[in-house]
Amino acid sequence: MSFFVPPTPRRPWGHRLFFPAAALYAALSVPLWVAGYFGWLGIGWTPALHAHEMLMGYALAVVGGFLLTRPSKAALGLAFAAWLAGRVAVLGGVPPAIAAPLALAYPVVLFAVAGVPFLRAAKSGHNTLFGPVIGAFALAEALAWWGGDGGRTGALFALHLVGILMLVMGGRIIPSATAGEVRRQGGKLVERVQPRLEWAGAAGAILAALTVAAGTWPWPVPWIGAAGAFVAGLTAWARLARWRTDAVLRRPDLWSLHLGYGWLGLGWLFLGIERLDPLADGAAWHVMGAGALGTLAVTMMVRATLQRESLPPDFPRPATAAVALVSLAAALRVAAASTAPEWLMPAAAAAWAAAHLLVLWVLLRVPKRLWV
Repeated sequence: MSFFVPPTPRRPWGHRLFFPAAALYAALSVPLWVAGYFGWLGIGWTPALHAHEMLMGYALAVVGGFLLTRPSKAALGLAFAAWLAGRVAVLGGVPPAIAAPLALAYPVVLFAVAGVPFLRAAKSGHNTLFGPVIGAFALAEALAWWGGDGGRTGALFALHLVGILMLVMGGRIIPSATAGEVRRQGGKLVERVQPRLEWAGAAGAILAALTVAAGTWPWPVPWIGAAGAFVAGLTAWARLARWRTDAVLRRPDLWSLHLGYGWLGLGWLFLGIERLDPLADGAAWHVMGAGALGTLAVTMMVRATLQRESLPPDFPRPATAAVALVSLAAALRVAAASTAPEWLMPAAAAAWAAAHLLVLWVLLRVPKRLWV
């Protein structure tokens, strides 16, 4: 396949830079964390730092690639430089007085470049939600550095924000894409909008996130946060049950999204339990962060890239394998939180890294269409 190369490329799309960077970072950082955890490498990454980088590093890189659809070269370069500087600042042993503002730069730049324009362009209350949520990542970063608990509150708040984005964005993308496939088959259309469930889930998720940011407030706050998380999880499953998963089982790009949304509902339920009775070894974090985030991020990086390069949505086999490996990694990591054999954690890291290396391979092989 040949493509005409214009004399002066303009408006480089953010997915071409951020998606490969996210995949590579995920493939490298998790095995390094596990190696440090078991003492195989002399790196002092704390669990909070590991969670921080999976959210503010990996997840926000995926968000940047998804939202920075037509940035100027200057805006894209600034955003990517800020993201990269944040990773170096956090992992490179930079003094906190310097590392904190460097790490804060990317969430601020992302909000300015993607969040504010998105907020201005929003035509409904639902879409208006994205701007403030993107901006709230700056608060999560600030809590990670100045929250006084080693960064745990900031990371947990960021996890909730990522969960909100997946809940709302997935709740629009998945039924819409599924409806198109059902229509192609001549079947009955799925229930797409479901406004009451949508708003109830979003309200519950936002309530849960706000109670995290509130910190150590009086005793009712954890119960309120748990209730919000339970509502978010149950409404996610209720919506998924009406989206005709049976109709897309031959479309890996679609059933992968359904699988990720199923993980998301479970992740919100686990976060609700976590608020009332902390689970062993971060099980809730990994259901949401590895299962939901990993599955949806891997799927959307490949799917969005194919769409934006004007290519058919057919998933290559390595991408389908990557989705399966991510879910395997999540299941192994959650099992490792119990009294299961210790080797499950390295096995989970290996599956996670292999999945993202496959995604990186797929992304780099996708033909690039004319920049306009």
